[in-house]
Amino acid sequence: MDIQHGIIDVHAHVIPGVDDGSRVMRESVSLLKRAAEQGIVGVIATPHYSRRHVLTGLKERAARVQEAIRETYPDFFVYPGQETFYHNELTDRLRAGEACTMAGSRYVLVEFDPSVPYQELFQGIRKLLGSGYRPILAHMERYACLRNAGTGELLSCGCKLQMNYDSLQGSWLSRETRWCRKQVETGVIHLLGTDMHRMNYRPPQITESMKWLQSHVSPDYLDRLTRRNALHIINQENIR
Repeated sequence: MDIQHGIIDVHAHVIPGVDDGSRVMRESVSLLKRAAEQGIVGVIATPHYSRRHVLTGLKERAARVQEAIRETYPDFFVYPGQETFYHNELTDRLRAGEACTMAGSRYVLVEFDPSVPYQELFQGIRKLLGSGYRPILAHMERYACLRNAGTGELLSCGCKLQMNYDSLQGSWLSRETRWCRKQVETGVIHLLGTDMHRMNYRPPQITESMKWLQSHVSPDYLDRLTRRNALHIINQENIR
């Protein structure tokens, strides 16, 4: 299966030895093999951005991971990206190339402290938009402020929302699981990611979530969540 037809993961810590994700190349390959077994054909590698240590050579690092996994899965793609933590100088760091956008596009995967007040989160998103970037809010389900404020204002200004696959897993008796599933069912989520880190900590596991998705959302929306919107990023197109 090629990149045009399989699942594309937009949140994956598979560049070895640079953050709290994969430690060595062997582990990166193990993570991606497990992902490929579940239908994933490509990832945007998103190591954490640090103000204290600028990560250089991301494109080359991603290419080395791609070369390693292609020994087993010859059509697997790995694109460079980064999970950036929002701070006031983030737009300057992006312009300077010290922080990385997603696959060379204008899209930026951005996270905040989970306890961030809504207005602070919203102003950060607005600042990124005002600087010409297209923010994707990483694992949106983690922000307590969105439980009260909702997502309408973020969506209307152009922010895109990413949710982790594993947040859709579990029993319907779980209030957290029900809330996450409701966000998907109401159509506010644009992208899904594994947020894979290590084989013994948050490995890629999408099978259960995919079963739920296939029975609760339309085939068109499922395709947008798992493939088409990610492909828009890679092709430097707008997510509609």
